[in-house]
Amino acid sequence: MRKIYDAIIIGSGAAGYSAADWLHKEGITDIAVITENRLSGTSRNTGSDKQTYYKISMDGVSSDSAFAMANDICGSGSCDGIKAYKQAVNSAKCFLRLCDYGVNFPQDRFGGYPGYKTDHDSTSRATSVGPLTSKLMTEKLEDAVIKRNRTPVLDGMQVIGIAKSENSVEGVIVLNKKSGKPEAIAAKNIIVATGAPACIYESSVYPESQHGMTGVLIESGVRLCNFSQWQYGLSSTDFRWNVSGSFMQVIPRFVSVDENGNEDEFLRRYFDNDAELCSTVFLKGYQWPFSFDRLGGSSAVDVAVHEQILLGKKVFLDFTKNPESFSIDSLSDEAREYLSAMNITEETPVERLKKLNPKAIRLYADNGIDLYGEKLRIAVCAQHNNGGVYTDENYMSGIDGLYVIGEAAGSFGLTRPGGSALNDTQVGGLVCAKHISRSERKYSGSKALEAALAEAERLFSEFTVDETVDYSFIRTEMSGCASFIRDYEKCTALLEKILSLIEAYPKKHLSLSEYYYDRDMLVSAHALLNTIVTEMPETGSRGGAVFVRNGITVPENKEYRSFLTVTENGSVSYVKTPPVPCESRPFESYLNERKI
Repeated sequence: MRKIYDAIIIGSGAAGYSAADWLHKEGITDIAVITENRLSGTSRNTGSDKQTYYKISMDGVSSDSAFAMANDICGSGSCDGIKAYKQAVNSAKCFLRLCDYGVNFPQDRFGGYPGYKTDHDSTSRATSVGPLTSKLMTEKLEDAVIKRNRTPVLDGMQVIGIAKSENSVEGVIVLNKKSGKPEAIAAKNIIVATGAPACIYESSVYPESQHGMTGVLIESGVRLCNFSQWQYGLSSTDFRWNVSGSFMQVIPRFVSVDENGNEDEFLRRYFDNDAELCSTVFLKGYQWPFSFDRLGGSSAVDVAVHEQILLGKKVFLDFTKNPESFSIDSLSDEAREYLSAMNITEETPVERLKKLNPKAIRLYADNGIDLYGEKLRIAVCAQHNNGGVYTDENYMSGIDGLYVIGEAAGSFGLTRPGGSALNDTQVGGLVCAKHISRSERKYSGSKALEAALAEAERLFSEFTVDETVDYSFIRTEMSGCASFIRDYEKCTALLEKILSLIEAYPKKHLSLSEYYYDRDMLVSAHALLNTIVTEMPETGSRGGAVFVRNGITVPENKEYRSFLTVTENGSVSYVKTPPVPCESRPFESYLNERKI
């Protein structure tokens, strides 16, 4: 008889290991983590100048509440208030667990955790352990899961299908990367923590080791929530990394270079004077993601960079020289006072960066880029999907026993405070583990898993290796028309092209693994394009994207901020956003209430 796990967790990042650890704490120990490559993924391989973790204020001074934090998470609209409240009210518990596991977030001498302001937030809830916060989180959680809890990790397993009986999960079909053959793994519950569909854009800051499995989830029958809502921002491209925070606060020079090597400080044409230019670049550190609401302010920098690239130029940050006519004294009050408070008065951006954040320079040096002597090539890149699979407040999809957490889930609205996604990885794992521990699901025992395995084995027997197959042009076209600037006519044409590719998808590729990767990419890209061309003519430009139709920017219809966009079988509907809960009851009424 095939072994049946109480739960399997797909993904070996911060969200996946969080769920595995919380399950163990709930006494659910017959579990396994499934991963293609334990050392791959976004959590372990990405970051920024000082990668942010967003939590409730714990500095001992600031006035804060879970209600206030949840409302800030929902601040720009189209966000589930109940889920945001759970992210807020459980943030301290999850954060302190990480501290106990050895993630050394900065503390003051009294034991408080000081913070700073992050993007899309005006408080000081943010904290960090440097450029590699999520990597350290993942490593410490992994130690707990593998070394202490002794949870097995099934490495080298690419999930290619989810088997279900009617509307209840039975397990997954995986491609064993060692044998090259499909296998079946049975489970009562499945927690998917595989991140966003990082595979659909060419201009991307996701590490190349991150792919996602959103296409597999879509083909299993899940609904999507806010799938059109992505976050894009300036990133280096030779080494994929966000150039946010201190990279902008030291005010580097932006230059484009044409095919003849001619340099152009192009930003000067987008601002009234050099002081405004430099002050806006500084502000970009706090306002790093592109935002339609900031199109007349800091997000004009993103547009300027993108326009230069469309002209066929390469765009760089130059930390070796100041922008022309740079002067600290002429900066805005906010920029000048910050640099003064930090005693940042050095002559060049790289020297100011050395003073403000030396780890940032060391990070690039470790990846073969010397900021003291060479320019840093950049582009506006996809960085985070605020949408994803539509889940309830317990992170369960519409399929019984199938949970989706982390960036694979549609947990955020039009924008989100920077670092809130890391908090969500930890809270999501806690919430779904609690729900699984109460549900006591029984295994259905039907033949759906065996039938799915038989289908995969048939494809395996019919598959042909063809080294000429290449779908990378889809990623290039997606970046051109469906990223932070979205062209309705081009998106519609690309949607039809991808649909025809899916319908005629051949049983041949470079390898069986690449066959499933590209199928997942095509299905995910099709779903995003369908959501764009169906939703955005009604909602207009909003969040992290400009929507253009017939060459004209469509303004936002702000009425839709009160709704979630739900996509199912190609159609879009709008669900009223649940408000942030605010209960006021006598204490005694809680004594016998069931906990989450």
